[in-house]
Amino acid sequence: MAALQQYSFPGNVRELENILERALALYDGNTIDVDDLNLPLLSHQPAESPDYDPALGSLEDHLETIERKAITQALEDNKWNKTAAAKQLGLSFRSFRYRLKKLKLEE
Repeated sequence: MAALQQYSFPGNVRELENILERALALYDGNTIDVDDLNLPLLSHQPAESPDYDPALGSLEDHLETIERKAITQALEDNKWNKTAAAKQLGLSFRSFRYRLKKLKLEE
């Protein structure tokens, strides 16, 4: 309950409803825990991105590395549920699939 009360719900009541429905569908136990809610702001604090150093590679490579880490983290947070991971990242499912393919992260 405390985690739900601390979350700002940018999507209002509809987002709350979706979070609770997803948690109910995906939980495996007698109670729904904080981890089952998959709240984006509570699951992991964003890691500080390293500063870009042109001597270490191109900007494109640097951005791909950051994107790969964010996508992998979202997939892990959501037990490899692509739809939930896309939602956590604020992406459409189609855009998320494109990025998975581009970064060669698809199975």
